[in-house]
Amino acid sequence: MPPPSNPVPFNPADHLLPPAPKSSMGPVVGIIIIVILLVIGALYFWGAHLNAQDPEDQLPLIPGDGSAVSQ
Repeated sequence: MPPPSNPVPFNPADHLLPPAPKSSMGPVVGIIIIVILLVIGALYFWGAHLNAQDPEDQLPLIPGDGSAVSQ
């Protein structure tokens, strides 16, 4: 049996899926999340700094009277 005179060449790229359309939403969403986390962290440390800055503004601790009896 002789080989076929014109065999169809096999091209593996014919069976691949078409390329997906490029979308730039992934990096944008990632940058937005990182910026939000940085802002939350900055507010946290700023609040901690403000709380440590003015300890005299806090109310003094007034202990309860241990001799009082609840009725």
